[in-house]
Amino acid sequence: MEKAYAAALQEALEKGIDEQKLVAWLVTHLKAEGRSKLLPGILAELKALNAREAKSAARLEVASEGEKAEALKEAKQAGIESPLVTINPDIIRGWRAQEGGMLIDRSGKKALVELYRNIVTH
Repeated sequence: MEKAYAAALQEALEKGIDEQKLVAWLVTHLKAEGRSKLLPGILAELKALNAREAKSAARLEVASEGEKAEALKEAKQAGIESPLVTINPDIIRGWRAQEGGMLIDRSGKKALVELYRNIVTH
């Protein structure tokens, strides 16, 4: 039951319904139906839904501020559009984009690791 309420709330929020009005309606509805005890479970399920969405959301990491524009363009051409761009100097140069289970790694760090592996294995 909590999952159904959480999914309906999530859908309503995505449609742009005012969050405060939605919560007020939910509380009123649950009280009228004698289901107020469901509120903590609904909250937990909403948090789980948000965590799953955040985990699969598109992300783009760049090595420096100057590489953002080019990385956004290249990632989009590769099929990943990310509104979130973070700077990660650990990737040395280039970029990494991830969405769902797909990772595209065009970083200097990956290139160096591959070079090292090729040298060691040959």
